[in-house]
Amino acid sequence: MCAYSSPALPQIRERFNLTENDVAWFGSLVLPGAALGGLVGGQLVNLIGRRGTMVSAAIWFVSGWICIILAESTPLLFIGRFLTGGGMGTAAPTTSVYLSEVSPAPLRGLLNTGCNLLMAIGILLGYAMGKWLHYTWLAAACMVPAFVSGVAFVLYVRESPRWLIQKGRRGQAIDALKFYRGPKVEEEFSLLERSASNMPGLSWADICQPQIYKPFLCSLLPMFMQQAAGLNVLLFYAKDIYEEAGASLQSDDCAIIGGGITVATFFVATLLADKAGRKALFIASAIITVIALGMLGLYFYLKDINGEDFPKHYGWFPLLAVGTYCVGHSLGLGPLPFVFLGEMIPMKAKGVASGICTAFLFGVGFLVVKEHFDLQHLLGTAGAYWLYGALVTAAFVPFVIFVPETKGKSLEEIEKLFSGSDLEPSVYITAADHVKLASC
Repeated sequence: MCAYSSPALPQIRERFNLTENDVAWFGSLVLPGAALGGLVGGQLVNLIGRRGTMVSAAIWFVSGWICIILAESTPLLFIGRFLTGGGMGTAAPTTSVYLSEVSPAPLRGLLNTGCNLLMAIGILLGYAMGKWLHYTWLAAACMVPAFVSGVAFVLYVRESPRWLIQKGRRGQAIDALKFYRGPKVEEEFSLLERSASNMPGLSWADICQPQIYKPFLCSLLPMFMQQAAGLNVLLFYAKDIYEEAGASLQSDDCAIIGGGITVATFFVATLLADKAGRKALFIASAIITVIALGMLGLYFYLKDINGEDFPKHYGWFPLLAVGTYCVGHSLGLGPLPFVFLGEMIPMKAKGVASGICTAFLFGVGFLVVKEHFDLQHLLGTAGAYWLYGALVTAAFVPFVIFVPETKGKSLEEIEKLFSGSDLEPSVYITAADHVKLASC
């Protein structure tokens, strides 16, 4: 879905006679939809469970793609974009929460970043198919994974055992735990049940507790950095950016190359998440991303000074800059914000906090994408990219100071990091049927 607008936009612009303002809305409407989806999903994740919320996300997606396929006017086209955004906003935090709850602690980072690797592969396929497919057929192709995942969650995937225990559905929780861990689950189940029995509901007073507001604020920082870096600008308008830059390759090919670099880097990030650590990867990612934004801004600055002949000699530079951006962003800024969210937010606050964090993330993304063309008119293209780099830099210092490393820690241990209490031994799973006591 993230890769849809870049290859489809030239056809849609011609088909519907879109103005520059219409193009900005087409690119950005997915993000307020995602913000709404995040708020709705944040409530549903506790009301109907992680599994049911993922089914609802599939309904958002399929409905949106059908609107785009059938659209004969811009309103229905925009409604379709908004609905697909709702699916993205519902699915993104729910996936992270779900994987964090059902995954063994040593594999949590691998599975969460692996999920982002699959998303990167989807973006690459979207760019590749978009080079040859009509925009309606591309929309149909994008609808297939959403439909298949919805059916899979209905027929095959089990609910989170933690959520089932919290809701008092003991028998279903045991069955779900056996599905994910194997037959020997008695010890882990008793520990999860004891944890749930000591977990009161979330009240307004709880929000003032450090174990709630500290991880909440720490989750907002990486989300702000991801969107302030201009991720969706480069995703949604990739072809337009390469054409404006006068890149030496065709814009379609440049977008596909960028998608390929993203997939390769996501693969590396997936392997490193549980070895190098989430925080170290994120710091390296932010530094490389800021350098890449500086390079991209420098290219457009020199292009403005030297005129249209400049790309003839340096048309390779924007591809290098965007390639560097793809490497940097895909190492951490892309895959890790929702990993931090799923790991740092306490169980009882996951629904409300994940909804607010998701709405915040996509709200920032909407402002960046919607105002990108206005920023270009105000600051110049170079100034816009330098501003994105400056915003990431401004958030970098508080991230380094306040966000903890979560590698190898159980969810209970992470919660105690924020509460400031002494760590007691807690449980995480090191193999399918092996329970190990761990403490920091």
